[in-house]
Amino acid sequence: MKITHIHIQNLRIIQDIEFQPVTGLNVITGDNGAGKTSILEAIYLLGQGKSFRHTEAGPLIRKGEDSALVVADIQTTPGTETRLGIQRSRRQFVARHAGRDVSRRSELFRLLPLLLITPQSHELVERGPELRRRFLDFGLFHVEQSYHQVSLAYHRALIQRNSSLRAGDIRLARSFNEQLITNSDTILRSRLQLLHSIEKHLVEFLSCISFADTVSLKLYQGWKTGISLEEALKRAEVQDLNRGFTSVGVHRSQLKILTAGAPVDKVFSRGQQKLLVYGLVLALCDLMKDQTAVTPLLLIDDISAELDTRNAQKVLEYLRNLELQMFVTALDFSRYEALSGTCVFHVEHGSL
Repeated sequence: MKITHIHIQNLRIIQDIEFQPVTGLNVITGDNGAGKTSILEAIYLLGQGKSFRHTEAGPLIRKGEDSALVVADIQTTPGTETRLGIQRSRRQFVARHAGRDVSRRSELFRLLPLLLITPQSHELVERGPELRRRFLDFGLFHVEQSYHQVSLAYHRALIQRNSSLRAGDIRLARSFNEQLITNSDTILRSRLQLLHSIEKHLVEFLSCISFADTVSLKLYQGWKTGISLEEALKRAEVQDLNRGFTSVGVHRSQLKILTAGAPVDKVFSRGQQKLLVYGLVLALCDLMKDQTAVTPLLLIDDISAELDTRNAQKVLEYLRNLELQMFVTALDFSRYEALSGTCVFHVEHGSL
């Protein structure tokens, strides 16, 4: 999977940019506010249907313009190329692929799979369990075709059960228990299998960059160990009825990242946490390649964020062997040893 040509119009500071990225590492340099991150944001918009900076469309659109436009030619296999485009106004979102409308963001996920690392990505380690659940579910969306439908079915039942609890109707709430239990079994099993694979790839990455500490991943299922979800739901009925929501289930699962039995966010420096995030994201990247034969794009905003030059160079050396298309921003790339196949683009005032 790679972008062979991209055209960006009226996105933030960018008025009109066109360029042809290389297959390997594309480095985008420039001063703060020059438009480096906006180029990554445009690519992310193509693959996710939204910005990674905020949810509102307004700031995404260049001042004085009605909408932003991003169009890319995408090569899925050698000799096979299609066009994907997105137009985003303040009130409307239009996506088209190969001349037809794309109505669901989930379709964009499959058309242009990508992974993102930003200066805020350490939050995957530091913040609460929701981000880590989302990380696992994103991976499963790509590596296990049936997972998305199972997850949707679970959350539909959860929403209906919570609505019944808020209405004070415990009998109606109970009628959704079977759907939660059945889908929970599948979700939990899939998450555990994925986590085992991620941990294996993570250990390999940390070893390659000479990371000194050992790291382990542990998934807590979302209810008390030693009992079934059916029993857990029964025990929590009074509490759930009083609170108006379901307090047990895989929607409460927690992925814990540990070193010597302690949470890494309590032990590791911010730089160590960032290296760990690289390991987690790149592990998922490897799994997507191995299990689906689809190579995702990798976007890295500010390669030097939280990393000294030595560790950033280690990451770049590791990336050399991944055989995927990468877009990396940097204030100054001259401090790093250039990798073969690297193309450097310089941005000034929104122009390339």
